[in-house]
Amino acid sequence: MLSFGVMFRPGQFPLPHVIACLKVAEDVGFEHAWFGDSHLIWHETGPYFTAAAMATTRLRVGPLVANPVTRDPTVVASALATVGELFDGRAVIGLGRGDSAVRTMHRKPMSVAEFRQALRLIRTLCRGEEADVRGGKIRFGWLRRRVPVLVAAYGPRVLALAGEGADGLILQLASPDVVAWAVGNARAAAEKAGRKWSEMEVVAAAPSYISADREHALSRVRGFPATVSNHVKDLLRHHAPAELPADLVEGMQAVSGYDYLKHGHVDAPHVRAVTDDMADRLTLVGTAEQVRAKIERLAAAGATQVCLYIGVVEREQHFSLLETYGREIIPAFR
Repeated sequence: MLSFGVMFRPGQFPLPHVIACLKVAEDVGFEHAWFGDSHLIWHETGPYFTAAAMATTRLRVGPLVANPVTRDPTVVASALATVGELFDGRAVIGLGRGDSAVRTMHRKPMSVAEFRQALRLIRTLCRGEEADVRGGKIRFGWLRRRVPVLVAAYGPRVLALAGEGADGLILQLASPDVVAWAVGNARAAAEKAGRKWSEMEVVAAAPSYISADREHALSRVRGFPATVSNHVKDLLRHHAPAELPADLVEGMQAVSGYDYLKHGHVDAPHVRAVTDDMADRLTLVGTAEQVRAKIERLAAAGATQVCLYIGVVEREQHFSLLETYGREIIPAFR
């Protein structure tokens, strides 16, 4: 069964509004509440995890995504493990190598080799097991509820790492073709490592705007492909374009001058090179019927959760978007 989540950027909207939205989301069938983690350009995530968990009874909460650069891996693990202990196991960790949170500090994303070690440490601690750190043993002696760790990935190396050593995969886009390709890479690595793919989560996370006014909908999600372009350009330093899905690569090289202080903004200058096709293929836009059909393709490609980036939608339309999903989209996957 496909589940649904919603993601907010902490500080973009007043907390009472965010909480009201999460209550509506829970009422109409959403199961996950995610928060973007970039502590310089947005608020710190911790208070939002707590507020969201306290205000709801079913929503699982976590970062989309944390990184082991700006915080020690043991702190990342402990923060969400604590949320899980306090709120009936309703915690999850989305983990990446570092993007806006790291780059705005004038630092670089963690190397894949270092990330492998950090992932292993975080997941070991979040399973209540003993970990080796600098020749010594550590563990969370108080942990009673395991916290799943999902890895955000775009390229073959990190996709394989997710399959080998994580509880799931986060794909920050809504292209069924890219999801199918990514799942194939991660699944091959998981099976080679002797793991059951059926136990893995696959999150397809992207902005959604439901409207019959296609031009306006595309204008609201246009900032998202620009954020993806940074990851694609990194991949193209290691892979020929033909080695990657066309949906992931086409048009990305034209995006330039990315300003991380305007990360995800719909009206940032770096958005100008984003075409309608780029915006359409990576997001969930259109009528409810059109969006539902695309989500069906995402599910067929291997997604087990669809997460909506709600920040692109005007504040006064948040309740309407969530209710439309609850009325016209979510029931089709139950």
